[in-house]
Amino acid sequence: MSKLVEMCLGNLWTQRFTFARMGLDLQPKEGTKGVLRSPLLFGIMVLSTSFELCTVCAFMGEHRNQIVLCSEALMHGLQMVSSLLKMAIFLAKSRDLVELVGLVQAPFMGPGCGVGVAEWRVQNRRGQLMASIYFLMCAGTSVSFWIMPLALTMLRYHRAGEFVPVSSFRVSLPYDVSQPHIYALDCCLMIFVLTFFCCSTTAVDTLYGWCALGLSSRYRRLGQQLRIIQANSDPTRSDLGLGELFSEHARLLRLVEHFDASFREIAFVEVLVICVLYCSVICQYIMPHTNQNFAFLGFFSMVVTTQLCIYLFGAEQVRLEAEGYAGQLYEVMPWQRLSPQHRRLLILPLQRAQKETNLGAYFFQLGRPLLVWIFRTAGSFTTLLNALYAKYETN
Repeated sequence: MSKLVEMCLGNLWTQRFTFARMGLDLQPKEGTKGVLRSPLLFGIMVLSTSFELCTVCAFMGEHRNQIVLCSEALMHGLQMVSSLLKMAIFLAKSRDLVELVGLVQAPFMGPGCGVGVAEWRVQNRRGQLMASIYFLMCAGTSVSFWIMPLALTMLRYHRAGEFVPVSSFRVSLPYDVSQPHIYALDCCLMIFVLTFFCCSTTAVDTLYGWCALGLSSRYRRLGQQLRIIQANSDPTRSDLGLGELFSEHARLLRLVEHFDASFREIAFVEVLVICVLYCSVICQYIMPHTNQNFAFLGFFSMVVTTQLCIYLFGAEQVRLEAEGYAGQLYEVMPWQRLSPQHRRLLILPLQRAQKETNLGAYFFQLGRPLLVWIFRTAGSFTTLLNALYAKYETN
């Protein structure tokens, strides 16, 4: 059991495992064409999800005057849209993302990389533990969505002797699922859809979190290098021995820009979708109806909340670590003992380090203020839907 836990907490294990379940390889070997290892498996999952998305849209069109049913169908539809867009963006930018993974962990993987390795391993292990928990949440969401209706259908058949399918999905299917063999085939189709949801959500979101933790470790490594250089500084050198440190900081700043550019579209999709998703989830609690799958709803609520925290608090962590390094650069340097020439030399790196590091998503800046805005926006949407529900559907 301990070996299994150690394997699950290994570097990038959760990400590599979930990408592999979709036929993708996060760390392709040299000479391979790309990350797409099994196009057939990935294509089946995408087509199955696209088909279910069309049936959800058809259901919303048929029940557009029923707020509760539409909000539930919208919740399912938006999550499928999010998964499809995330994977499309990942494939389009796979070369950049694979390169980013290598660059983030490069200082901690090669020979002679003693500084900061222990800190990175602690952060990485903690991040993989959180990624494993998040994967279990997503898996619990998919399993409860598939198992609960199937169990209720079998229980009803056992008690009453009649086959009446129960579904958690608000869809308008082009075939009759009241036939047992058709219902069985539909359940098989849902396995691909739910596996795609679970793996795409876990893989992309935890990869963002892993990169954010890696960049945080890089900033902490710079702080450790600064203290070591200062303790062994050579005042006879024109750069006080800080030249390599400033070069490393410049490379890290370019890496942060690379990270921001690589995930900007994915983060933008996440922010746009999450507001309406939160609204739809809240509506399921305050406007309950028959055949409500509360097991799925509980797991899904945790997944949506954790999704939001990964992106916003990950970006906030990078910003705080960059800010902390700027503070260390000012506090550690013995400015009062430096010559005017050295002070003029160091003033530019100090000014650049103090520039705030922000990770964005086009019109949004990721961080705690955006978290407050999302909650407020979701609350406003929910209030509006609740008022419409009270006015038109309770009379």
